[in-house]
Amino acid sequence: MNPNRPTEQDLHAYLDDQLDAERRQWVATWLQANPERAAELEAWRRDSQHLRARYANPEQWPANASLDPAAIRRRQRAGQRRWLATAAMLVMTLGIGLTGGWTVRDMTTPDSPPPMADAVQAYRLFTADVSFDGNTAIDGNTAIDGNSVVGVSDTAVPEPGANSREKIVKLFQAHFSDGIMPPDLSAAGLEMTDARLLATDQGPAAMVVYRDRTGRQMMMYIRPPGAGHHMLEPGKRVDGQLMAQYWSKGNYNYAVVSRPDDPNAAMLEQMLRKS
Repeated sequence: MNPNRPTEQDLHAYLDDQLDAERRQWVATWLQANPERAAELEAWRRDSQHLRARYANPEQWPANASLDPAAIRRRQRAGQRRWLATAAMLVMTLGIGLTGGWTVRDMTTPDSPPPMADAVQAYRLFTADVSFDGNTAIDGNTAIDGNSVVGVSDTAVPEPGANSREKIVKLFQAHFSDGIMPPDLSAAGLEMTDARLLATDQGPAAMVVYRDRTGRQMMMYIRPPGAGHHMLEPGKRVDGQLMAQYWSKGNYNYAVVSRPDDPNAAMLEQMLRKS
């Protein structure tokens, strides 16, 4: 610090009239000897006076519309509306994306076959040629296309007889030992006219055809649920001129296929489900 030259602090104190008389006189003498610094200090004084004059009376300041409470509330509401619009647009975009994705998925995913479609198909193939006298005209090597049934064995009981029931029971014991055995409905006027062992995608299946004295036919069908262990909720559906009643019990899926107006079908379905 140069003792012959006032400091910045001295100069500011001089402007603010904060120096004692002796020190103030010394700064004034120095400024007279240094006109450049004196001019600079005078500029500081003018700026200070201008600021004091400008902000001395706040009530006289010009109105600032941006600080008006109503204007502030309007800006807040506008900001909220912009935020809500942005959020709505994002939700709409997400919804369109999800809907489009599921639509494409539905278009590219093959439809699942209805429950026990293979049972209905087996009925159509293997009961159409069963004659009312008990004889059959069925080729044991016929294969079933489509949903589930892929082939059929030569195991068949083509006509009723004293040992037909015994043969069918043996067939079921060999392949469905823990399944429900086809009931004997002869007391109700229903005879077993055909039994078939089928090969399906889910495993071995079997069908047993019953016929009453009027020629009406219905079929019991059994097969495993497959690798996915797809068990069925009890239900029924009409497919063309046939009705399939289906359910699951134990390790197998079951169906009774008949004409929708066949009164015997409900009896067979109830007997099988209570077995």
